[in-house]
Amino acid sequence: MSVAAFSETKPISKGARFPDIIFTETLSKETRTYLGITKKNSFSLKDIKGVMFVVEVFSTYCTSCPKNVQLLNTACDLIGKDPGLSGRVKVFAIAVGNNQTEVKSFSKEHKVLYPVLTDYRFTAHKALGNPYVPFTIFAKRDARGRIMVADTHHGAFDSAEGIMKNVRELLK
Repeated sequence: MSVAAFSETKPISKGARFPDIIFTETLSKETRTYLGITKKNSFSLKDIKGVMFVVEVFSTYCTSCPKNVQLLNTACDLIGKDPGLSGRVKVFAIAVGNNQTEVKSFSKEHKVLYPVLTDYRFTAHKALGNPYVPFTIFAKRDARGRIMVADTHHGAFDSAEGIMKNVRELLK
């Protein structure tokens, strides 16, 4: 007899508060500088400087996930060159079920330009509702400083321009 295991998935949605996920990995100086984090490890999204966060949830073993890398690289580059967005919008990824070795290899192979955090034990993935990957969350700090989900996108993007249009509209 064969039994298939399925995990329930109800991804976090627009209007929800982004969970206070604690990441415990040691970050490079370059990553800490980009994210505006003073701590070397044990931080959460609320510690990251910025108004909006584009969070890519993916796995290094996902065959569709690399499609978003170049588009997010382009968006990250455009954000960095735009004085109205630079420093206000941060792009980073969460690699679910992957360790640092897998993430380093994937990042090198696909030339990832934004920080990738590991979620080896699926803690962040579970807190985000076990979404199928790739899953992108556009989160925004509200007037009270809470981080709220402004929008989500499931699957690969069509273009970097689509990502940028979403970022600009959500920042209005």
